[in-house]
Amino acid sequence: MSNKHTIVIAVLCLVLGGCSFIDESPHSALTEQEAFASMSALKQNAVLSVYHYIGGDCDSEGLHGTGRGVYDLNSLTTDEQIIPTRGGDWYDGGYWNRLRLHTWTTDDSSIRDTWDYLFKVVMLCVTGMERIDGYHLADANHVELSKLRAELQALKAMYYFYLVDLYGSVPIVTRSTVRSDSLHLATRAEVFRYAVSELQAAMPLLAVDQAQHPSSEYYGRMTYYVAQFTLMKLYLNHAVYTGAENTALYDSVLVCADRISTAYRLAPMLADNFALNNENSEENIFTIPREAGLYRAHYNYFHRSAHYNHAAALGMGGENGASATLQTLQVFGYATAEQDPRFEQYFYYDTVYCNGTVVYAEDGVSPLVYHADKIQPDLTGSPYEKNAGARLRKYEHDPNGLHDATVGKNDIVLFRYADVLLMKAEALTRLGRDGKNEVNEVRNRVGAQPLTTAPTLDDIYYERWRELMWEGWHRNDMIRMGKWTGHTTLFPIPAELITMHPGWKQNPGYTQ
Repeated sequence: MSNKHTIVIAVLCLVLGGCSFIDESPHSALTEQEAFASMSALKQNAVLSVYHYIGGDCDSEGLHGTGRGVYDLNSLTTDEQIIPTRGGDWYDGGYWNRLRLHTWTTDDSSIRDTWDYLFKVVMLCVTGMERIDGYHLADANHVELSKLRAELQALKAMYYFYLVDLYGSVPIVTRSTVRSDSLHLATRAEVFRYAVSELQAAMPLLAVDQAQHPSSEYYGRMTYYVAQFTLMKLYLNHAVYTGAENTALYDSVLVCADRISTAYRLAPMLADNFALNNENSEENIFTIPREAGLYRAHYNYFHRSAHYNHAAALGMGGENGASATLQTLQVFGYATAEQDPRFEQYFYYDTVYCNGTVVYAEDGVSPLVYHADKIQPDLTGSPYEKNAGARLRKYEHDPNGLHDATVGKNDIVLFRYADVLLMKAEALTRLGRDGKNEVNEVRNRVGAQPLTTAPTLDDIYYERWRELMWEGWHRNDMIRMGKWTGHTTLFPIPAELITMHPGWKQNPGYTQ
């Protein structure tokens, strides 16, 4: 096939190496005729199979749970958490330093692979919609077909939210094949409007279903409420994406929040959302299910954070990496009389215990102590080289999970109602109204001191930091709230694609 007629998936998804989409098939070893020969087969192979890619099992795959992808680009580029260099550990060619210092480049492989991943799922949605459009069997249920198509349409729009947030100007792809020379970069504002319009168009046909429970047909799938949450994120960040503020869109945030509130509420206990059986949470709106054998969704972050001996005491492997920053300690009021109640739930710090028994350091004699306030970017040669930093504790440990923590029973939380309340509070504040009740609903749940006056945007920013720590939203919040200090708020368009498309313009802050 000539370059002018290249299949778009090959143009956009320059997938190299082990986890290649090109090597995968949504319908396994079935022939194409078999894969789409009936309504049930169409549903399975054009729609349900796409959900295997919401999570991932290798770097840069999945929205959450794996490394060097969406989560790391949204977290380790911020002042929320850090993977410091610890002697011979975690230098990795300077990769983690580049994230922290914002010195990544246009040929950074993880940024390219994340682009590939996001467009991979976009293309799976597009091809699935085409399969549905082309399904003409006499017994076709056209109502069901329309619902399945709307589900993929909304899922594709959700992925465009991540693309517009991370990369800004990207191609808007509506067909599975396209001439390579006809691809162009839409402006960031155009991508924003496209994602919003696709969600709005799909909304009337989406299932009004609380999809967090395994008994639901829509467990882990796109629903009306997941789409409303995605719209909230787009509306709240619209000024970043379009370059202009529109107060009417903050009103739209409130409308979405009120719709979601008809079906979701805060869980009685914060820990319920991250427990082994968190599919019972009434707060989690969209999760990556991890019931055994259902999805290939890994969650590596505790494994990556825990000291080797700490993890070993739990029957796991540990990599002694990710830790809270000094800024996070300050926001949580660490070691002060005002320490936030969530600190105890979110972090391992000070002397480490496992099932009530102290865990020992590498000498086998001294207790293992996480010195939270000794964290710094390079700990090489420091007395705290191996044990500086407060570590991830947010998800309940699964004693029956695998040694490397890639498989456990906790569903991975993507969207939850506490975020809805805090987004609503922010929209109210931006409209000159009082968001105190929404913030206090979140604070009261954990026993934090309630606000007595209307919150400022700074109040909401720091409350989001405390409530949503480790959940992958901090970069998005920093940029919207004017806290970002990097040289650019966007990641680069991969250099290979700029080379392939000389008419494409690289994002500001990068050379071609």
